[in-house]
Amino acid sequence: MKQKVLVKLAGSDIYNKHIKINPAKLTNIMKFPKEVFADIDGIRIVILREEYEELIKKNERTKI
Repeated sequence: MKQKVLVKLAGSDIYNKHIKINPAKLTNIMKFPKEVFADIDGIRIVILREEYEELIKKNERTKI
Protein backbone atom coordinates (compact mmCIF):
# COMPACT_ATOMS: atom_id res chain seq x y z
CA MET A 1 0.00 0.00 0.00
CA LYS A 2 1.42 3.39 -0.97
CA GLN A 3 1.86 6.00 1.72
CA LYS A 4 2.89 9.64 1.57
CA VAL A 5 6.29 10.57 3.07
CA LEU A 6 8.62 13.56 2.97
CA VAL A 7 11.87 12.77 1.15
CA LYS A 8 14.97 14.36 -0.29
CA LEU A 9 17.36 13.10 -2.91
CA ALA A 10 20.63 11.72 -1.61
CA GLY A 11 23.20 14.52 -1.67
CA SER A 12 20.60 17.24 -1.10
CA ASP A 13 20.32 19.23 2.11
CA ILE A 14 16.59 19.97 1.99
CA TYR A 15 13.60 17.67 2.40
CA ASN A 16 11.36 19.13 -0.27
CA LYS A 17 9.14 16.45 -1.81
CA HIS A 18 6.19 14.48 -0.54
CA ILE A 19 5.83 11.28 -2.53
CA LYS A 20 3.66 8.22 -2.24
CA ILE A 21 5.72 5.05 -1.94
CA ASN A 22 5.12 1.40 -1.27
CA PRO A 23 7.58 0.44 1.50
CA ALA A 24 7.85 -3.04 0.01
CA LYS A 25 9.52 -1.46 -3.05
CA LEU A 26 12.38 0.08 -1.04
CA THR A 27 15.74 -1.61 -1.60
CA ASN A 28 19.31 -1.17 -0.38
CA ILE A 29 18.09 0.31 2.92
CA MET A 30 20.68 1.92 5.19
CA LYS A 31 19.44 3.11 8.60
CA PHE A 32 21.17 5.89 10.51
CA PRO A 33 20.11 7.58 13.77
CA LYS A 34 18.25 10.46 12.07
CA GLU A 35 17.81 9.33 8.44
CA VAL A 36 17.20 6.27 6.31
CA PHE A 37 18.70 5.96 2.84
CA ALA A 38 16.97 3.71 0.32
CA ASP A 39 16.55 3.11 -3.39
CA ILE A 40 13.20 3.18 -5.14
CA ASP A 41 12.85 2.78 -8.88
CA GLY A 42 16.60 3.28 -9.26
CA ILE A 43 16.64 6.59 -7.38
CA ARG A 44 18.45 7.07 -4.05
CA ILE A 45 16.23 8.86 -1.53
CA VAL A 46 16.50 9.86 2.11
CA ILE A 47 13.62 9.63 4.59
CA LEU A 48 13.62 10.96 8.13
CA ARG A 49 14.04 8.01 10.50
CA GLU A 50 10.80 8.84 12.37
CA GLU A 51 8.80 8.88 9.12
CA TYR A 52 10.43 5.64 7.95
CA GLU A 53 9.55 3.85 11.19
CA GLU A 54 5.95 5.08 10.94
CA LEU A 55 5.82 3.99 7.29
CA ILE A 56 6.91 0.47 8.25
CA LYS A 57 4.45 0.28 11.18
CA LYS A 58 1.52 1.35 8.99
CA ASN A 59 2.54 -1.16 6.32
CA GLU A 60 2.68 -4.00 8.87
CA ARG A 61 -0.77 -3.10 10.22
CA THR A 62 -2.32 -3.28 6.77
CA LYS A 63 -0.91 -6.79 6.25
CA ILE A 64 -2.84 -8.14 9.25
